[in-house]
Amino acid sequence: MDAPTPSTPVPIEKQIESLPPLPVTVAEVLAVVNNPDSSANDLVKAILPDQSMCLAILKIANSALYGHQKQVSSLEAAVMVLGFNEVQNIVLAKATVQTIKPALRAWEEELKPFWDHSFTCGLAARIIGESINLPSGPFFVAGLFHDIGKLAMLLGLGEKYEIAKYFQGLTTAKMLKAEKETFSFSHDQIGSRLFQRWQFPDNLIAALHYHHSPEKAPKMSGYALVIQLADFLSHMYAWPESPDEQTLKTCLKTSMPDFETQWRKMNLPWEEITLESWFAWLKVDRGNGSAVLDILAM
Repeated sequence: MDAPTPSTPVPIEKQIESLPPLPVTVAEVLAVVNNPDSSANDLVKAILPDQSMCLAILKIANSALYGHQKQVSSLEAAVMVLGFNEVQNIVLAKATVQTIKPALRAWEEELKPFWDHSFTCGLAARIIGESINLPSGPFFVAGLFHDIGKLAMLLGLGEKYEIAKYFQGLTTAKMLKAEKETFSFSHDQIGSRLFQRWQFPDNLIAALHYHHSPEKAPKMSGYALVIQLADFLSHMYAWPESPDEQTLKTCLKTSMPDFETQWRKMNLPWEEITLESWFAWLKVDRGNGSAVLDILAM
């Protein structure tokens, strides 16, 4: 595909239509979870035909990330232990990774740092969500796939969408502007449109679309704000040495000058030790969750 220019833009739809639909299991699980009359047995019935998904849920339920002392030996037990929402988000995560990863085999080695960062971002978002008493599952999925639009652009544009340029470091306003000027759209737009096509929940769509500009979100801006912070923390995780609280706050202020103001506008807690404690928690979860990304990709 030739690279689009401002005079000959390629519609966003053309980029996302090239990707296959998600497995039918996803739609069935979403229907069950969104039905207030559904039971745990209904959720089990929706997942059971997909043996790969069943195995992934069991492996993740028994992983060090969840730390259950008793072995979870059946799908029914996994649903009871993890809960509806956590199982839904494991299904969304695995289905998405399985759907998009095979198309990216040509860049498998080059994209390893991208997947590592994305997984770390998902864990950071999960931690932040838990600490501010919000359901953590949606944040994990949104963090894991916050930059999925970059993958769709890479698939559609090939080497013209340079991995070395667009996949490295924290995305800045300058980088987003470069995407729009060169390709007529940016990865956050592509990612949210892809999630719309796959009929993901609105909170996930909003998180992807506005994770670089939470202040522009017409609703559910808190989701985008959490993903923006998780993105920052996951990049800091890649530093050779663990930063202290002051370093974290200084870097955050430099990278996103208005972040704390936006956070406080949402009436979210902002304590003196918050960043450092979240970062310490992230290091623990990253170690415990090292096998989960492999499970999702199996």
